[in-house]
Amino acid sequence: MHAKTDSMKRYYDGIELAPNLYTCQRGRKNRWRFKKKLDSGLHKTVTIPQALSVHDANLLAVELEKAEMPESPSVATLNYVNSYISYQENLNPVLKEKQAWKNRTYDFGRFANDFADVRIIDLNSLRLWWDDLSHYQQKSQQAAMRYFFNWLMGRGHVPRLRFNPFTTADDLPRLLVKQAPKKERPPCTQDLYFKIYNEAGRQGYECLQIAMSISRYTTLRRGDICSLRFDKDITDGRLQIVVNKSLAQKGAVRATRLEWVLSDHPILKAQIDRARELSLINYRCPFIISHTPEIRKNSAKSHLCEVTGDRLRKMFTECRGDSSTTFHEIRGLAATLFKVNGYTDEQIQGLMAHEDKATTQGYQDVNALPFDTVTMRIEG
Repeated sequence: MHAKTDSMKRYYDGIELAPNLYTCQRGRKNRWRFKKKLDSGLHKTVTIPQALSVHDANLLAVELEKAEMPESPSVATLNYVNSYISYQENLNPVLKEKQAWKNRTYDFGRFANDFADVRIIDLNSLRLWWDDLSHYQQKSQQAAMRYFFNWLMGRGHVPRLRFNPFTTADDLPRLLVKQAPKKERPPCTQDLYFKIYNEAGRQGYECLQIAMSISRYTTLRRGDICSLRFDKDITDGRLQIVVNKSLAQKGAVRATRLEWVLSDHPILKAQIDRARELSLINYRCPFIISHTPEIRKNSAKSHLCEVTGDRLRKMFTECRGDSSTTFHEIRGLAATLFKVNGYTDEQIQGLMAHEDKATTQGYQDVNALPFDTVTMRIEG
């Protein structure tokens, strides 16, 4: 679904758009921007925070066309976000080094962008924004948003809120998390894995091949793999990592801590050595997953050749062909392979840093699991 232009007219799914109404720049379904030229000659852009049908978006655009538009947009939300991030990092400087915190600051930035033109944050505006997120986005952001709004409320920045809308208390009209959708992604089979792996080689994505190999051997997530560094995570021939998701959920003391003695894992060691050689080509990038981009532009990356989780996901998407499987499904392939090789669900659960065994079993490809040989028999 997208907008089309015919001369000066613009259409979305065959319906003509009202003047000054445009689709969201990020291409999200049924999300809109209203852009109007002010008397000063400048343009004022309003990002509509909730999803609307084309019909409703056109009606709203007509109302916005009649309304007076202030010369400068509200920057209050962005200021709040930046102040909160600085406050947290001053309290705990080590946050800057944690991938989980980098993910949260990215979420805060998106929140500030979605609320850039909302001058007063109230429960209704929050609910419209929150309900538009997926279950997984809600789950990953709920705790961080609760802390953020505790901070906002303590400073009187959100006077319309009488309680924290991200509270987990059942006696308050809190924002609810959607039910997890049924898993619809197809598993990544061995054949599909090697098909994507070979295509990555043809497209010059050696870094993706290395990342896929590491994930298949360790079950590590995309974000954990992209954050691995030669100077921090490899010590005395050992690959050591604190699982980011476990760290965010349990804290530093209880988080899952994994170590591979590379001499005992020649397959993994070969990939680390391969990555080290690649890093020399990529301007001595300290990250195990590195790639020199074709377009060099300023970004939040700490090194030009660092590969972010989002960039790795896009590489994978380019190489998977007609399949709709994701990089995350390589964890499922790894879990299946460990099961086939005789490891117990409990052992695999510990490796994958899951809270319960059922989650681990849900990752495994049922069509590839072994059968238990029955030796019991009745004589006569």
